[in-house]
Amino acid sequence: LEYFLAVARTGSLSSASKTLEVNHSTVARRLDKLEDQLNIKLFKRHNRGYQLTEHGLALEKEANKVEEQVNKIHRVFSTQQSELSGTLTISKPMNGGLDLSSMATEFIKKYPNINLNLKSSSKADLSLHQVDISIQITNKPNEDLIGTNLGKIPGYIFGEESYIDKIKDVDDLDWIVWVDDSGVLDMEERLIRLIDSPKIVIRTNSYSEIIDYMNSGAGVSLISGFGLPENHKLKAYRPDKYKFDNNIWILYHPDLRDNAKVKAFKEFFIEQFNSRMLEKNKLVI
Repeated sequence: LEYFLAVARTGSLSSASKTLEVNHSTVARRLDKLEDQLNIKLFKRHNRGYQLTEHGLALEKEANKVEEQVNKIHRVFSTQQSELSGTLTISKPMNGGLDLSSMATEFIKKYPNINLNLKSSSKADLSLHQVDISIQITNKPNEDLIGTNLGKIPGYIFGEESYIDKIKDVDDLDWIVWVDDSGVLDMEERLIRLIDSPKIVIRTNSYSEIIDYMNSGAGVSLISGFGLPENHKLKAYRPDKYKFDNNIWILYHPDLRDNAKVKAFKEFFIEQFNSRMLEKNKLVI
């Protein structure tokens, strides 16, 4: 049923395999087996993907109920975990807007018995027990979750220093835009609101490639200083004039409010984030 729901929600074997972190052929075999066991067709298979049949829609409704019951069991036992040990799964934005490497290193030093499982995801679902904590850059968090707003992350126009120094007018900038495959975030839409008629030269779904292109002098991008690597050689363009803000939240499911690992990471992250954000902002100008 888990494999069936993944395909039903994503509409394709490849997307479902990424969600489940298995090979797409494994997903196909599981679907075939389920259809054989039930002796029905669950999907219409066509070039655009997998579409639920009438039987598939009926099964989806019942499978969602089963999934919720299973997740309740997960949360009950997670709530009872009072020891600072075991695995803690954390999701962060896919666009690399947050560099958690140094904080993660400090956390495992402080809590050596906790194993961190870090995921880059725009759609990690706390209600489905996919992650324990979700760190999100958003102005509209899910109201069903417990959240702490850490404040606003300022973003700037960054580019390679020599490239920035030779640009006199913002209209002359070449833009590198990050594309969110999930459709949750839209950097291009935000850019168009910020700059009139931007000249977009590169679009990519890889955050690391954006950094590479900027370092090579190909253009600029909208980036938070908090997401840049420690050894970056980039410079902000007119930070006194061009700036955009997003709220950053640390979110978790209400059933995990008393989970020791969740509480430990939340307190640690808030303290570390506040101090490091001050340091990052000082480096922008």
